[in-house]
Amino acid sequence: MTMNSTATAAALASAPNSGKGGKPFTGRTILYWVLGFFGVIFAANAVFLYYAIGTFPGTVVDSSYKAGLAFNGEVAAAKAQADRGWQVAAHLDRSTDGAARITVTARDGAAAPLAGLVFTARLSHPTAAGLDQTIALAPLEDGRYTGVTPGPLAAGNWNMVIEAEGAEGRLFRSENRLFLKE
Repeated sequence: MTMNSTATAAALASAPNSGKGGKPFTGRTILYWVLGFFGVIFAANAVFLYYAIGTFPGTVVDSSYKAGLAFNGEVAAAKAQADRGWQVAAHLDRSTDGAARITVTARDGAAAPLAGLVFTARLSHPTAAGLDQTIALAPLEDGRYTGVTPGPLAAGNWNMVIEAEGAEGRLFRSENRLFLKE
């Protein structure tokens, strides 16, 4: 049984343009599918942008130019610090409520305790500036200095900067990376 071309064309023209559901597959349906697809893409991108901008401010220093100008002074201070030969060790103990006690032991090149200095410790979170805390360390005997954080420290990565100042200005600076467990 063969059909001629006129019969084939008539059979195709009379067949409805439909999918499995029986509804016609029109240009409007295609438009809705395309708009829905791109709507989902734009919504996902909007969510990603919101979280990317909201969780990281994007700046490390306020002025890169001023930080660059201060670089030579930092290099000279680091050389003077190394020439002193001080031995400074820091220890952080965190309690169950999240508060932390920082103890610094400072000795000179001859292993004698260092006294008469003002030590501070600054704990900064790498991605959330609102969690940063500065602690003034009180002097104890034998070149030890201690202080307690004003608030709890969350588990995770932290940067700890320890600085000591004397009559001549800043005499010591140490930057340390910490990981605090739960």
